[in-house]
Amino acid sequence: MQYKEINYSDEKEWHKIRNKHIGGSDCATIMGYNEYKNVVDLWREKTGRKTPDDLSENQAILRGKKSENLLIEHFKINNPDYSVSKLEKTLESLKYPFMAANLDGVLENKEFGKGVLEIKTATCFNSNQYYDIWLVKDENGRYTVDDIPINYWLQIQHYLAVTGWQYAILYADIKLAFQNDRHVLKKYVCHRNEEAIKEIIEKELEFNSYVINDVEPNYKRKIQI
Repeated sequence: MQYKEINYSDEKEWHKIRNKHIGGSDCATIMGYNEYKNVVDLWREKTGRKTPDDLSENQAILRGKKSENLLIEHFKINNPDYSVSKLEKTLESLKYPFMAANLDGVLENKEFGKGVLEIKTATCFNSNQYYDIWLVKDENGRYTVDDIPINYWLQIQHYLAVTGWQYAILYADIKLAFQNDRHVLKKYVCHRNEEAIKEIIEKELEFNSYVINDVEPNYKRKIQI
């Protein structure tokens, strides 16, 4: 195994463990693809200068928490070739101990072995938001091709870097507010991308050096992947 498992007894302890590591949800920020948080704010959180925003009452976060197990069961029913288990532990990279992963589910497949199951819920308030984030244009200029949002893709590659596994599946429930709250389920199979993982590790190493040396990061650019 390329990781060790860290147990936690409750959510408070989990948050303490999480703040000592770079997790999957931090990856997009470090790579410059998080529109809600920049790398300096993340550094302030990791060095104790800033308390992470309390999102416990955020309706989008609550919807995600309440939907997670239901979506896992829905995935199981519609994808019988995969077995799914929950792993209520933090996975810490042995080679890069500052890197960690908290997985929604662990996949097992006879042909592909172990993989990551990532569950997402999202709301699109207008058609442009849906098309620009979740679809790409085909050769005829029509929005018909599914596309995984870059921040989720980076999160998954971070998880594959920690676990050493070769694939992940993103299972997303997207609420279309502009279509009377119609729900769209999307399934994306993501394969390990060694070039991207190398870039992610390099940037997370750099960011971690700012944390351990207590020096504010001096970059905010997007990393080309």
